[in-house]
Amino acid sequence: MITPKLLKVAVATVGAALSLVSIFANPTKAEEFTFTVENKTDVAISQVLVSEDGETWGYFSLESNIAPQTEGQIVWGEHTNHEACSQWIKIGYVDGTMSPPAKFDFCENPALVVED
Repeated sequence: MITPKLLKVAVATVGAALSLVSIFANPTKAEEFTFTVENKTDVAISQVLVSEDGETWGYFSLESNIAPQTEGQIVWGEHTNHEACSQWIKIGYVDGTMSPPAKFDFCENPALVVED
């Protein structure tokens, strides 16, 4: 016969076991940071480059070009989670041209608008 005390212990044990299973089955995902690039130009964007110091540049891997008059969402790499919000940015276009570098604060405004 199961007594109320034994039932409470069994429920607590099953609850603890399920909690452990859920922790191991769904490990915490690192926080993802994204931003939007809105292309208001007449040329497709093929590259988005960023730099903390304006000298060493990294680039985002775009799934496809960002067509004129459209927007695309870009995900920061996990390794950049501790970098400064304010970054230098350059835009590369499919015609081979590159925008001049400009300072942009991704924390204040997660939507980058690229215009002619």
